[in-house]
Amino acid sequence: MPRDLLRAVVRAAAPPSLNDGQRQAWIGEWAQEWDRRWEAAEAATRGEQPRPRPPAPVIEHASAPPAVPNTIGRLAPEIALAALAPITDDAVREIASRHVYIAREPVLIGHHEQTSIGVYLDLHTASCDPRNRETLAQFLAGQVERAVGRLEAAKTVIATPREGNTLVTSRVAELCGVVFLMVRTFSRPRFGFPVEGTFAEGHEALLVDDLVMGTLIPRTANLLRTHAGLATRRCVSIFERADVGARGTVADADVRLDAAYVIDDGLIAALRRTFDQYD
Repeated sequence: MPRDLLRAVVRAAAPPSLNDGQRQAWIGEWAQEWDRRWEAAEAATRGEQPRPRPPAPVIEHASAPPAVPNTIGRLAPEIALAALAPITDDAVREIASRHVYIAREPVLIGHHEQTSIGVYLDLHTASCDPRNRETLAQFLAGQVERAVGRLEAAKTVIATPREGNTLVTSRVAELCGVVFLMVRTFSRPRFGFPVEGTFAEGHEALLVDDLVMGTLIPRTANLLRTHAGLATRRCVSIFERADVGARGTVADADVRLDAAYVIDDGLIAALRRTFDQYD
């Protein structure tokens, strides 16, 4: 059963006699338990041991909401441009400047690993504009050629996690003249396999995404190797989140990461200072 469907079953099973607060607590408790069982079953199908879950945090309930909520704001493009000076490509920098979001307090993100960040570059939203999508795809296709050379359709496919930016990366595969594969890393399809697309044995899968945080790429590489028998040794991206250790996490999966630009602690600090100054 897909994980999202399992969670829906848990929500539907909440006793109707509970009030809203009790119902949410009941759903939260049993959702965690069934998540644990689902992950154990998934690990068993791969012959692996499930990852131990970190201890649940202790939550103190206050009688009133906090005085200052954890609001999330978007930097004005003209303000963000100066902080994004390390991005040397003018078109990519201009697109990025319009999609920088900053939270007052770090928030947890990610499907498989909980990563806490306070600054987010939302290229998914940017890619919904066809002009931005083409600009990013053209740049990323160029980055693929710079990093690994011209791809051969008889030897290589481009693969992207479903939770990644498939809008851009499917276009990159088209520009590079190779097959595109989408890998479901969060939930399996009801029919078929996690790796979706047509490929031949003996090919190598090049992982491509717009921004790599390290949470999806190792899972994607593992699924490509175990379910499709595809060698996977390289990952190419526009950005990597060095501030959360993306390169090390990807390297742990025996994958080399080639990113055009690095979002590091210095850039994060500059964006946050800009946000605090103009907030």
